[in-house]
Amino acid sequence: MIRATLIGVFGAALSVFLLHCGADDGSAAGGAPAGGMGGSTAGGGGGGLGGSGTGGGTSVDAGIDAPPEKEVESSFRSPVATGKYVWAANPESGRVALVDATSYDVKIAEAGHGPTYLAAIPGGSTNAAIVLNVKSHDATLFRVAADGAFSQKTLKTHSGANAWAVSPGGKWAVAWTDASAMQNPDPTDGFQDVTVIDLAPGKESAKILSVGYRPARIGFASDETRAFAVTEPGISVIDLGAAGTSVSALVKVTDDPLDNPAARDVTLTPDGDWALVRRDGSASVSFVSLKTGTRTDLPLSGHVTDLDLSDDGQRAVAVVRDTSEVFVLPVPGAASDPNSIDKQAIAGELFGSVALSTDASVALLYTNAVASDHLTILNLVPGPGYLSHRTVALKAPVAAVFPAPDAQHALVLQKTLAGSTKAGAFSVVSTVAQLSPKILGTDAPPNAVAIQPAPKSEHALVTVRDDLKKVFGVYRVKLSTQQVDFDKLASPPLATGIVAAANKGYVAQLHPEGRITFIDFATGEVRTLTGFELGAKVVE
Repeated sequence: MIRATLIGVFGAALSVFLLHCGADDGSAAGGAPAGGMGGSTAGGGGGGLGGSGTGGGTSVDAGIDAPPEKEVESSFRSPVATGKYVWAANPESGRVALVDATSYDVKIAEAGHGPTYLAAIPGGSTNAAIVLNVKSHDATLFRVAADGAFSQKTLKTHSGANAWAVSPGGKWAVAWTDASAMQNPDPTDGFQDVTVIDLAPGKESAKILSVGYRPARIGFASDETRAFAVTEPGISVIDLGAAGTSVSALVKVTDDPLDNPAARDVTLTPDGDWALVRRDGSASVSFVSLKTGTRTDLPLSGHVTDLDLSDDGQRAVAVVRDTSEVFVLPVPGAASDPNSIDKQAIAGELFGSVALSTDASVALLYTNAVASDHLTILNLVPGPGYLSHRTVALKAPVAAVFPAPDAQHALVLQKTLAGSTKAGAFSVVSTVAQLSPKILGTDAPPNAVAIQPAPKSEHALVTVRDDLKKVFGVYRVKLSTQQVDFDKLASPPLATGIVAAANKGYVAQLHPEGRITFIDFATGEVRTLTGFELGAKVVE
């Protein structure tokens, strides 16, 4: 799904989740993931994980006037993975490193000036990635063929691009400017230029178009014939294909001239037919047809604090914090038949956020607006257990929740309690079996999570970082057994991800010549590659 803030997942190759906490390394940047517009977002965690909460239990009345729920943002300055390769860009050297996660061989390629924002290109028989060169205002596309042959091509982009969106099949990429990722952007600048890049091998081309004021997200229809820019005036529709690339329409999401764009949460269905709109403080969810522009407002029982859409776009889950209610909305059926909406009240619990599993079989309900250690697991599988639930207490306030792609487990990042000597915490929770969660306190705040893709999400990584205390490390989690091991890191972790084809995880670290630690999930072997920016192959 496409939201104002969301988690980036590059197909089956990479899952990178970055939580903004602790020291600011400048690595955060806006962007949209490769893929379409359906999918789930793990909410939570805009604030840091350090600090003290007020208590571990849920002792707040459901009707409390609490602040908004918070969501985790993704980083696209981090490395990306395709196949067995990890790509890493160095803005200072102007180079991109390609690391083979199986052999640890390194290839260094020259890019433009200031290569910074990387995106993986899915699909095809080649491994490909594209990087925005922020100083030369262009992008360099890299490809590695099945026989290892390497090629690259540079295409002009608009000035100021700092984010990527890539179509689900890898036919198109859009470079755009995310104002939310900029420090003190000029309030007059609309950042309306986007660069649409045709990625067809041998026919690569770029075209600069103008969309609505201040784009917040770019998405694609699953058939890759249209792209969409979610902007302040509405949704700009971009036609793609043989007939030419052009902006064909602006679909308004409101008629209210005083509507606050910053309060909107816009989600697009993967087929490109519908937009679902939630607004802070509003008790309605709007269904907007991207083909006709018609809008239908569905009133619920109170202010809708979060909305999540299934990967297939067939149903959405909305939560109302004031009434502790969950609504399951068929898409687009709910727009024409409100009676098709299922509702479940969960008495005694406080939740304002929802994290939906990839297959929409499980909804994880929590709040991070106030200190609460409760996580409610809601069954969405049709049948006798439909809308049944259980709640687990995790002993420390929940900050962010990440369902595993196979919907069997979840990782929960947490804040610390008053009086705790720990800097952070996380829990491993079974979402299917009624097992006790594994709860761990950490000596540094967790800052990133990576989970193996489906069909079997067996392994996960959680990195921790405290620059003042010089505590850096990575927790290796075996989800099925809840076994957790810890490895110290020599330098601050920037991002973590999964190289599915190599059955390994990696942790990119802050180092002047480049440093990546690889973790073999089969053997447990940990190997660190340092100095790959210099073309060295030093494995510690």
